[in-house]
Amino acid sequence: MALMFLLVQTLAALFFINRAAAATCNSQEIECKTGGNCISLINVCNGVKHCTDGSDEDPQICKFWKDDKGRCNQGKFMCEGACSYLHDLCSRPTCLDDLDSRVCEIVQSKILKLEPEGMNLTAEMAELLGSAVNNTLSSINSLSDTFPKCPMLYTRVGNLCLAFFSPAKVAWAEARQFCHAIYGDLFSFNQGSTYIQLIDYMKKSLLTSDYWIGGRFDLDTNNWSWVVDDSPMPMGTPYWAERYNRSCSRRPLPYSDPYSDPAKALHGSTCYNYVQAPAERVPGWCAAVTYEHFYYISDESCQDARSPLCILK
Repeated sequence: MALMFLLVQTLAALFFINRAAAATCNSQEIECKTGGNCISLINVCNGVKHCTDGSDEDPQICKFWKDDKGRCNQGKFMCEGACSYLHDLCSRPTCLDDLDSRVCEIVQSKILKLEPEGMNLTAEMAELLGSAVNNTLSSINSLSDTFPKCPMLYTRVGNLCLAFFSPAKVAWAEARQFCHAIYGDLFSFNQGSTYIQLIDYMKKSLLTSDYWIGGRFDLDTNNWSWVVDDSPMPMGTPYWAERYNRSCSRRPLPYSDPYSDPAKALHGSTCYNYVQAPAERVPGWCAAVTYEHFYYISDESCQDARSPLCILK
């Protein structure tokens, strides 16, 4: 029963969506993701950042915010043969079929923030997961080093037992809390072959979710470290993703020392449009493996919503 209570408490904290109270923006405005500023709805995804945090030009939002058919001016959407402003459309049921549902969800929430795809914790789901955790504990107690199976919720990948909990979309800290609830921790590795086994399994399993792993920039050690033991994460190729920048930058020598900032580029060195993660060396950035980056490691805001990738302790 104690394990059931722990799981229910953890999942309730992770998956129920509690939206904060709306800001004081008027019906034609929307609040930026952070900072409490209001901007006009017509300025969302118009190519110019009006929010100091850039949330009005968030690529994930702009993918579905713009009128793909190009029939209306920026800030207006088509409904019943006419172009109208969003604050009108989202209150007219006849127009909802013409819009991506996420547009009106954001407009009605009055804040430029994508809610994670939550998970309703039904009694049946709580009972199932509670049973799985109890089974996990009993299986852990009986496993030997050569036992071929992993406990419930875990899948064998090479010599490891991993849990890919795709239904959950939570921040990094909550993802780690979930892994602890099932007697694991966020995935980490100290051998390149382990990472290769993981990527090979994800490719063969046709996974498309984005996952948190157990790395983050640690201010105490001043480097990107594995949270499980504060050991430094491997840097550079073949682990970290690359990103494209419109403006090119001169590339420094290969980044090999995790305890120091990347070296400065030499004068006269070639200018490139591609840069390699991690770009951020400040607290608040965590490691993920995402479908967008072909499951190479990328540095992401720890508050973003992604799925836990757990490894059995």
